Amino acid sequence: MPQLSLLSVLGISVVVVAVGGALAVGTLQAADNERSCDIPIASGKASGLVSVTTAESGLPEVSFPTPLVTQSRQLTVLTEGEGEPAREGGYVDFDVSVFVGLDEMYLTGSSYNPTNPVRRPVSSELPDFFGQVLECQKPGAQIAVTAALSDIFGEVEEDNYLQNSSTVVVVLDVRDTYPGQATGAARLPQSGLPTITQAPTGEHGFGFPNAPIPDELRVSVLKMGSGEAVSDGDLITAHFTGAVWNTRSIFVSSFDQGVPMGILVEDQTVSATGQGVVPGLAQALIGQTVGSQVLVSVPPSLGYQPGTQPPGVSENSTLVFVFDILGVNK
Repeated sequence: MPQLSLLSVLGISVVVVAVGGALAVGTLQAADNERSCDIPIASGKASGLVSVTTAESGLPEVSFPTPLVTQSRQLTVLTEGEGEPAREGGYVDFDVSVFVGLDEMYLTGSSYNPTNPVRRPVSSELPDFFGQVLECQKPGAQIAVTAALSDIFGEVEEDNYLQNSSTVVVVLDVRDTYPGQATGAARLPQSGLPTITQAPTGEHGFGFPNAPIPDELRVSVLKMGSGEAVSDGDLITAHFTGAVWNTRSIFVSSFDQGVPMGILVEDQTVSATGQGVVPGLAQALIGQTVGSQVLVSVPPSLGYQPGTQPPGVSENSTLVFVFDILGVNK
């Protein structure tokens, strides 16, 4: 059998990065369900023959007549989800299992660990199977997709059991969906703070003023979201960019990872586990709402402790962060 690596195909799971400590996974509160969304792949005879039950382990078990053969992608929704569908330009969390259409053999899959789903951008433009087939699916949905092996894994070395044209059955369980960027109402920025520009794809840019660097914590809500408020100890999902005001240089960005990150909103200096974020970020993010874009200027006294600075940050640096808060998970 060909050696197939789902990890290399999936590329990025929920990535944990450091913004002053350990971070974790978040979830999105559903909102704005009323916009229509048309599933881009039609159901067909092959995908319609797939039935799925859930084992005690939480893993899916499939049943379908064998050999199952399909000539193209087919998609059948087994369980309708609820909430905001995964939309072009946004992101989706999911778990996946892949089975061989010839004999129902389990081929590969994700971990089904609730704290570590797979996260992918939703895009019809990118050559990514999962980002394409999951468009318009809602949290809680389960779908079955039938496709050729090479449609998922690319061209592989064939053998007597599996060829590139072999049909595989893909079961996908949608965990959460996220917009591409903060969706809240724009607000006037505070004077004396950097201005923020944002590319259509979400990346942040900084414009630094010719003004003294503030020596106190400054927080400016650039977009006011209407979602759930962030509490101390919450896990949020956010896109963010961090810069050093003194050098006007960016030192961290979630956009380098291709997906929004999970952030534990807890002051790491008083946390029992040492996890969380620097004190200034904890103070700034607690009370903010999902859908908001928040600009934070963190003075050295509320930033990284001496000896813990990441590359690009020196002691006595004032830091500037901008966050697009996309989700929260209690």
